[in-house]
Parts: sequence; structure tokens; C-alpha cells
Amino acid sequence: MPWHLQSLPFATDAFSWFRRLEREPLPFVLESHKAVNQRYDIIGAAPSQVISARNGVVQVNGAVVNGDAFAAVQRVMEAHRPSTCCPLDLPFQGGAAGYFGYELNRDSRPPDLQGAEHPAPADVAMPDMLVGIYDAFISIDHHLRTTHLVCAPAVSAARRAHLLDLLLNNSAPPELAFKTTSPIQASISQAEYNRAFNTIKDFILAGDCYQVNYTQRFSAFYQGNPVGLYAALRSRQRAPFSACLLTPDAAILSFSPERLVRLEGRRIVTQPIKGTRARHSDPAEDQRLAMELQHSDKDRAENLMIVDLLRNDLGKTAVPGSIKVETLFELVSFASVHHLVSTISGELRPGLNAMDLLRACFPGGSVTGAPKRRAMEIIDDLEPVRRNAYCGAIGYYSYHGNLDTNLPIRTLVCGADTLHYWGGGGIVADSNADQEYAESLLKVNFISEVLAALREPGNIPGFNMAPG
Repeated sequence: MPWHLQSLPFATDAFSWFRRLEREPLPFVLESHKAVNQRYDIIGAAPSQVISARNGVVQVNGAVVNGDAFAAVQRVMEAHRPSTCCPLDLPFQGGAAGYFGYELNRDSRPPDLQGAEHPAPADVAMPDMLVGIYDAFISIDHHLRTTHLVCAPAVSAARRAHLLDLLLNNSAPPELAFKTTSPIQASISQAEYNRAFNTIKDFILAGDCYQVNYTQRFSAFYQGNPVGLYAALRSRQRAPFSACLLTPDAAILSFSPERLVRLEGRRIVTQPIKGTRARHSDPAEDQRLAMELQHSDKDRAENLMIVDLLRNDLGKTAVPGSIKVETLFELVSFASVHHLVSTISGELRPGLNAMDLLRACFPGGSVTGAPKRRAMEIIDDLEPVRRNAYCGAIGYYSYHGNLDTNLPIRTLVCGADTLHYWGGGGIVADSNADQEYAESLLKVNFISEVLAALREPGNIPGFNMAPG
């Protein structure tokens, strides 16, 4: 059976196509915003298969299966992979898309360590992983300025007709109205942050670890459509690894600047971020801050620790001798912050697949610390709430083997009436508590400002730093 390709009017904005599929089950959009070396946006909905994991129990279409979540995704992919390749040379040619939550890391640890820590209670009702298998999707190529609806052979004629009707008939999408109905509250006070900071410093000075990425969570009540919040935030922060996923339990809105891991052919690339400075409206001061970051011994050392950790992670699945540090401490500037980004590459060993690679890298070293295992134990002990989708992975795994995932920092999880987002940073031996606390706020300042502006009429926008 053939693949079916339908040309659609080219639109530079993937969001407009996503909105037409918003009422379909499990819709998603992965947006690059035409960042350097990223030419595609991907939109999909109504997967043929759904793989989920919650507290170590993995299900495919609601039926419990054996093995871990990564293995389940691989098995389902192999069972449904088309016998022919997509006629378009696309990075995603149908397959898996969704999120892998941070707490999934517990299931991938050695059995003797899986119950060693005391994770916070699950106060957000969502799976640790939710991945769909999408045989129909929209691909936007910003270089060729083309948009296609791509349908694998398994997609029925009735389904293709339904999708085209949704995409071309210009019916009104759901309302975008959104407002926050409370001040933003932090999960911990600054005093509690300082106590955790001092505990981490004690561990570092005792030689337990070198770096721990400690985070705090911010929350607010809201009413309306979370897609409206995504629209407001994406107009403020055009991040190269943006994503919006609508699930039955929560909407996940990600504005991540960071790639976790990509596999293209057999080539592996990971790009950790460590090192942050605020942008400034005055060009001269902005340049000074950028130069300060580039020449900061502390930030460079922090970045280098994670580069070494990720070289070790890649070594679990890469061909020996293939791992290379392509760039170190590259300055990358976004709307509100400057960052230092490093790039590490390698070649995937024969006989291994993208899920083997993702499992080996999960969760990302830049959001855990070094050494990774001990850092995760400290995080479990000190952070009072779970991270959920934050600090896990969001992205795709194509039928033809390609993988690309972001590391979902600058990410919100919107439940029925409550939203959460997180800010944090790596604590090392020479970190300063006040500076680290301020940096955790800086990284999510664009979210906090947009939420404050969306307070319901009659309320004064505010940011309440008392614990919620």
C-alpha cells in the first residue's frame, strides 16, 4: 500500500495548523521557530497506539505489558513500522511522539536503587510517560517553504478525508480565552531554598558530589484554555525546542532552549546548557553581560562537569572512540537570557536503537548533576514536589530510526485548574545562595510576567514568594 501525501498551503506558523487539530485526541506540535539548523515543524493528533507508564506500570492501549517504558515504545514501533519508507526526506516519517517524565528515571535505575529514595507524592495526576504512535502528521519545511499532510499506508481513506476536512474547511477552533485566578506561589520559601542549598554544599564539600541541579516549583490557579497561554508565551519566547501537547490529564507547554539528544542515521548529538546571564535592553550592557558569562570560570567549570557526564552517558551506547566534543562554551542568546551551550557527538553502536540511546541519557545530566546517580538521590530527598514532564524529554522517534528530544526546561504543566512550572540551576562548590536563587527566578521570568499580566480583572498582578 502506498503512502499518501497532500500538499497544504505553506504557513510559516505551525500554531495555526495545530489549532485545527486541537479537538482531536492527543494533539501535539513541535516547533523550531526556524532556529539555526532546524528547518521543520511537526504537528499530529489521534495516534493509532498509546503507550503510557505510571509508577512502573507500563500499558499499551490500556493493557499492561512487561518491560520498561523505553522497551515498550520500541516494541510497538517495530510492530507498526510500515514496510515502505516515506517518499519525502523528512526527519520525522511517522512514529512515536510524546513526553517522558523525569520520574521515569526511577524505573530505569538498577533494581537495588529503585526504592532507595523517597520521592515526593504525586500531586499532579498524569502518567510518568505518554507516547502516541502517529501514522498521519503535518510537516512544515521552512527551507523549501512547503507544508504536507503525510499519511502512512495504514491510514484509512476515511481518516485522510476527515483530516483534510479539519485542515481546510476553516471551522472555528476552540476559544483561546485564558486567565490566572490567583497569585503565583512558590513550593518553598527563600529560607527553605537556602537550607536545601546549604545541605547540597555540605554534600559537595564532603565529596559526595560535584554538582546538583536543584529546582523549585511555582503554581497558580487558572481558568480557560491552556492553548491560550501557549499562544501568549510563544509570542514572548520563541524557543528552538518548543512544544505543546494536550493530554487527558494535563496540557504540557514547553519553551525549551535545550536539546537532550538527537539521533540522525547513526550520528548522536547532545547539547547541554550550563551558564546563564540576563539580557539587557542597553546593547552595551547586554554585550558586557555576554562577555562576563563567556569568561566566567565558575560557569565554564559547571558546563564542563556536565559535558564530562554526558560523554560518559553517550559511552554506554556509542561506538568506542567516536565521542567528540564539537564545541565548548558556545554563547547562545535568547530573548531574555544568554546561555553557554556545548555540543557532544558520537556514533550509535550497531544493534542498538534510539530507545537504548534515550534510556542511557535519561534524564539529562544538565538537570541532575554529577555524578548523576548521587545527584538524583539528593534531588529526591530535597525537592518537595515531583518534576513530572519537566526535566524529562519531549520529542519524536521516527519509524526510520531518527530521534530528536528536547530537555523540557521552561515548561509548564496545566492540570484541570492549576498550572505548575519550575526554575532551577546547578549548585557547585563556589555557588552563592542568593545568586542561585535569583537565577532560578530569572530563567522563568518570562512565564511569571505573562501569568501576572493574565490575572483576572480586579486583581493586582503579583508574585507571592510564600510557599503554596
